[in-house]
Amino acid sequence: MSNFAWYSEISCSSDLTQGDLLTQCPIPFPNASMYQAILDNIVAVPEPINIKQGNLVVLSQACDLVNEKLDTVVLCAYWPLTVIMKTSEYFKSKNGKESLRQGKEPAYHLLNRYTSNEIELDYSVVDFHRIYTLPKEYLKAFTITQAHRLRLLPPYREHLSQAFARYFMRVGLPVDIDKEEIKNIYPA
Repeated sequence: MSNFAWYSEISCSSDLTQGDLLTQCPIPFPNASMYQAILDNIVAVPEPINIKQGNLVVLSQACDLVNEKLDTVVLCAYWPLTVIMKTSEYFKSKNGKESLRQGKEPAYHLLNRYTSNEIELDYSVVDFHRIYTLPKEYLKAFTITQAHRLRLLPPYREHLSQAFARYFMRVGLPVDIDKEEIKNIYPA
């Protein structure tokens, strides 16, 4: 079996690209009163903004980030596989884990584990249900605070990007072709 690296380690750098894993990144969320104040055209909002922390992976294309074509960055949450297994009986099963590994779960993408002297990452699952956009400059400032972080390397970052694209391009038809009717239309 070939030893093909999944990740590189980045230290205290504002360099930001597709496939960067940002641990415990502060995510600002407007609270309900802020939404109402915005709708009511109130300039000053009395309550502070809610801040949550999350593990995020950068999904915006590397070429767009390098060529300064973006002001905001698209990110998705990722969780340790053990967390997903606690919330779903299916993902506890061998079949569920194998389905993740094979990329058969459209809303999720499995990342390999990684261990070094500085970083330990268990098998993790990118959750395409949880999509965020944050200002690029905000993220660059945050990345400097991370002593050590991981970056997915090609072709694994492109594999993640492809999985995200497949999830987004799904089309739900209002009325599908009847499967029983099509089975019987041209008998063998």
